[in-house]
Amino acid sequence: MLFLARSSRRSLEQAARHPRAACEVVALHAGLAALGGARIRVAVSCLLAITHLGLLGEGNRSLGLANTLSLVRAGLPPRRWPALVAVATDIADGMFARRSRSTAFGAYADPLADLAFWSAVAFQTRAGKLARAAVIGLWLTPTAIIAYSYLAAGRTIDYPRPLLARRASAVTQALLLVHLFRGAAAELGGNRA
Repeated sequence: MLFLARSSRRSLEQAARHPRAACEVVALHAGLAALGGARIRVAVSCLLAITHLGLLGEGNRSLGLANTLSLVRAGLPPRRWPALVAVATDIADGMFARRSRSTAFGAYADPLADLAFWSAVAFQTRAGKLARAAVIGLWLTPTAIIAYSYLAAGRTIDYPRPLLARRASAVTQALLLVHLFRGAAAELGGNRA
């Protein structure tokens, strides 16, 4: 409880130090909710973003384009065309982060955005057991372990980002994208028959 009280106080202080970024977070998530984004994912994304503005660093007043793209990806609905947008934002946020000064906020937001969107794709579409197992193994289980460690330690911890896991994540995303479009093609073919 002491950790939660301290972290809440610190989050409020950081939001006060980053008022522009706080307004951007709220406006972005309000827009995602208005566009039909999954309300629970959008609300959780907003809460996580607003409580971690300190990870932007002292020199950044704004979220920046790379971080904004990650947050957009987290709130997209799990359908075909938004999946293409998710892939595009994932590529673009990496390019923008490498060109500008990357932030700890982005380092955390990017994989969490992938977790939020691609988990929704796997569990809210007909992705199948193998795709769901991959999502659980690649994203959900490590996230649960990291969250538990974070709370148990009572402080922020750095988490490992092995290259093999990043490659497996990219392959899983590609397979889920193919699944979305193959399913749509099958539905289209079934409607014509």
